[in-house]
Amino acid sequence: MIRRIGLIVFVAVACLVAVENRTAAGQNRTSGDDNVAVYSSIAPPFITPRKDLFVTTEGDSFVVVVTATCLLEDDSDAQFEVLSSSPDFVHVSDAYRNENKTNGYAEALGVVYITPQIGDAGKYVVSLQVKSCSGKVERVITFKVKVKARLD
Repeated sequence: MIRRIGLIVFVAVACLVAVENRTAAGQNRTSGDDNVAVYSSIAPPFITPRKDLFVTTEGDSFVVVVTATCLLEDDSDAQFEVLSSSPDFVHVSDAYRNENKTNGYAEALGVVYITPQIGDAGKYVVSLQVKSCSGKVERVITFKVKVKARLD
């Protein structure tokens, strides 16, 4: 259990650092005349690790982090939701907010827990709905999960 918590914290911190490095260059996007931000989204929502297919075994859990990044002036909370077409063993946390005042953006992180149990072997499609940036960004992120039968 402690190893899983450590892994979750490590992945979340790694995502924060990676997004900070990728998005810092795009912070000064303004419309020419009035110095007002053109759009409140820095980057489209994404998952980490960036994969389309995850393979696991019954009873072996893992996490995926979903990230939404907006300009700092957007003080709304992002929302992450597992859509009903996803398997019952997929859950997402509430959004964790991190503000980078130096670069002018805020990130919302959601931890997606994939916890297949014995009897869940099969192929699944996971769909996550992300709403962020005061509702200006709404996206459905999908990925596949293949759960192999445990051979013990």
